[in-house]
Amino acid sequence: MQFSRFFIAAFLLAQIPSYFLLAQSLPIAIDGQFDDWTAAAINLEDTGGAGSGLDLLRMSVANDEAYLFIRFEIDQEVVLTDGNDLTLYIDGDQNQLTGKSVNGIGAEIELQLGNRDGNFYKGSSIWYFDFGDIGFASLPTFSATKFELAIRRDAEPDGNNPIFTGNKCRIYLQNGAGDKMPNAGQTFSYTFNNDPTPVYQPIDLQKNAPSHLRLMTWNTLADGLLDVVRKPSFERVLKATQPDIITFNECWDMTSAQARTFMNAAIPLGNPQGWYTAKLIDGNITASRYPILQNWSVYNGHRLTASLVDLPDGIFEKDILVINGHLRCCVANSERQLEADAFASFILDAKTPGGEIDLPENTPFVLSGDMNLVGWQQQYTTLTTGDIVNTNVFGAGGSLDWDDSTLLDVLALQTDQRMAYTWNEAGSQYPPSRLDFHICSNSVLEVKKAYTLQTEVMSQARLTSFGLLNTDNSTASDHLPKVTDFVVKPLTGSYELVGAGLEILVSPNPASGNFAEFLASKTLSNEAVFYLFDFSGREMLAEEINSGQNKWQVPVNRFPSGMYYWKLEVAGRFVNVGKLLIQR
Repeated sequence: MQFSRFFIAAFLLAQIPSYFLLAQSLPIAIDGQFDDWTAAAINLEDTGGAGSGLDLLRMSVANDEAYLFIRFEIDQEVVLTDGNDLTLYIDGDQNQLTGKSVNGIGAEIELQLGNRDGNFYKGSSIWYFDFGDIGFASLPTFSATKFELAIRRDAEPDGNNPIFTGNKCRIYLQNGAGDKMPNAGQTFSYTFNNDPTPVYQPIDLQKNAPSHLRLMTWNTLADGLLDVVRKPSFERVLKATQPDIITFNECWDMTSAQARTFMNAAIPLGNPQGWYTAKLIDGNITASRYPILQNWSVYNGHRLTASLVDLPDGIFEKDILVINGHLRCCVANSERQLEADAFASFILDAKTPGGEIDLPENTPFVLSGDMNLVGWQQQYTTLTTGDIVNTNVFGAGGSLDWDDSTLLDVLALQTDQRMAYTWNEAGSQYPPSRLDFHICSNSVLEVKKAYTLQTEVMSQARLTSFGLLNTDNSTASDHLPKVTDFVVKPLTGSYELVGAGLEILVSPNPASGNFAEFLASKTLSNEAVFYLFDFSGREMLAEEINSGQNKWQVPVNRFPSGMYYWKLEVAGRFVNVGKLLIQR
């Protein structure tokens, strides 16, 4: 019998113990969520068990224009970049005779993930590199059984020679002397797909509406606000983002009064009081546009403090409790767990009568700061679910939100790239990490916008539009500022989104004469009430507006210069809010 050339070729290919897989370009975000790894990604299932030790289960590969993405899953919880024997090999030229010979490939790249060691094999030379030299990013930062990572396709570990010299690569993952993926004698070959992925739409730095409450957290890296060289970078970022409440960390030697002076210079509020600040323990300072009513030490001797902020009554339905946290770093897993337990115990106390703190029911709260979650996942679990480990110290745990649900970890991608890390130090042995968090009571708070800002990846046009410099983040701190905009959910009934279906123009703006005129985009179908509040939330004016109108005037000549809020209620429902600047 005579075989066709097709069947002969197919027979020969079947004898090669390799995986030749068609690539898929995907817009992967390195955020630790994995929801963008669609079925179109290239998947490799590990066959057979691991014997003793950690079992490698499966791996997926994809790419976009800039990165190679790898996702893998194992059967035991590990911290990806600490204390494990996982090693990732990449053959960037698909030449078995170049690089380090391992499991049938010639690997140019050897990443000992648990030791944070990188070796680049080029010719007869071995070049040691930091993970940052190849644009390496991975999440989650704490322990898990599933991880995703990115490596830049144009990376040159030695500053001269690229990893990827063609359109294909081979990938191999090994756990010490144990399990291998793919198995011994097999190779896994990946071909890059150069089809364009959807363009990432940059996030606007400004609020979507004036009524949103903007919370920022920023680790200032060793008293950065006091450093005359770094201070201008902090000021530019704060002016561009205009936060309402900020939790600063690592303000070791800065006093509360110094922080208030700094904020009044960085973002003048146009009122006599200016910013409010609170500092109960070394390192943590909370700054607020609005009065701080009371402060608590959540865990004496530890960097956990809480401040109850008096939000303007005309804009928000409730005050807010902001917990400023800077948990212990690095290998201090046991101490960090105690701090996570202390936070959970404090919130449970706040929700029940008696004890150290009593909050009115449904008072919103947010944990904000550098959580240093680089160890056991249990600490993250405690912060979000209230599962207390040290029950002999802090009592039994319990659900933390007012409706007994899990708190919301507000995930924030960077404004200009699909990355969620909040810490990045050039030249560090550690890769970019997600350390800074907003964890909130989402039964009473709704997230309207969230982002992390890294000026180094922004276009010049975007930087100029916001008054920023490319180096502002790297100059200011190794941590990136994380921003979240909230609205306080109404306690009962439905509500309209701010500005929904009713646009209002103010003329003149800023107001400088006797009256400010307000023009609605459509006539009012019901009786309405127009309110004006000063910046602290004190009601200055309330005027009824008859139905059938779309224009009304407000006397402003008796009010001093400054920024004011206005709010319009139609038929008893809050429908629009805005700012009014009065100048004399």
